[in-house]
Amino acid sequence: MLTITKNIKEAKLITHAGKFHPDDVFSTVLLSRIFPNCTLIRVNKVEETEEEQIVYDIGYGEFDHHGLDAKWRNEKIKYSSFGLLWSYYGKDYLKGITDNYEDVWNRIDTKLVCQIDGIDNGNFPEIKADYELLDLDKIIDLFNGNWDEESDNDDNFLEAYKTADIIFTNLLKREISDSKACQKVQEIIKNTTGDILYLDEYIPYYDALFTNDNNKRIKAVIFPAKRGGYNIKPITVSKDSFALQYIFPKEWWGLHDEELAKASNIKTATFIHVNGFIATTMTLEDAYLLASKLKRV
Repeated sequence: MLTITKNIKEAKLITHAGKFHPDDVFSTVLLSRIFPNCTLIRVNKVEETEEEQIVYDIGYGEFDHHGLDAKWRNEKIKYSSFGLLWSYYGKDYLKGITDNYEDVWNRIDTKLVCQIDGIDNGNFPEIKADYELLDLDKIIDLFNGNWDEESDNDDNFLEAYKTADIIFTNLLKREISDSKACQKVQEIIKNTTGDILYLDEYIPYYDALFTNDNNKRIKAVIFPAKRGGYNIKPITVSKDSFALQYIFPKEWWGLHDEELAKASNIKTATFIHVNGFIATTMTLEDAYLLASKLKRV
């Protein structure tokens, strides 16, 4: 468990005092996993340190990004301290957790680390929405003390750290699980001869479908429904899109039970969503039959 000290000689980790951000908070989460039961100090200025101490997000050293020699992850985004630490320690940390450590490292780098790198270095995404987004940066900022209250921001940092640790734990579990799923589904696709992918249990399949042009061959996925029967999911145009590559006849959208069975002439067809992105049947045979009615958009 992480503790915070006011005595620099007791500290394994050293970062900046004052207002904190996802960068220094998630950096601390990572380092506290690599160096369990370590002690942190938050300082205004770095002076003399011991060789075994790790300084980040302050001091212009190896794990700071505020100097003129700051490293760039690409032509648009500099590394934050979290990005630097993830690059240095991340794969070795993951080796002790998963065999798919290269893939999991890339997944977390893409979904979490790059975002923190970008925002901490002033590269803000352009979001067009009819509402304000409470993003990760703003969520962590909620733990900083308000202007009109007296509080110890070290205590606030610890609360933010605990929340970030939960986020990181769940993201790590999800990406390890999804990485395993991707490998498993890719093997199933290799053994699938037609354009319908059948899974005998639900497994996250989108990563596998949009790898190696698999999406160009598969037009729908069938898997058992939790409520009984089988789900049929047409393939979308991309991993992150809701737009469909293949659609059921539009006059069937929104129909269910007897209405759908009569319109489609498929006895156990029970449901097609009003937006067409999922359908259900009671038997596997009818699921394949309903999927055969899909046409490319």
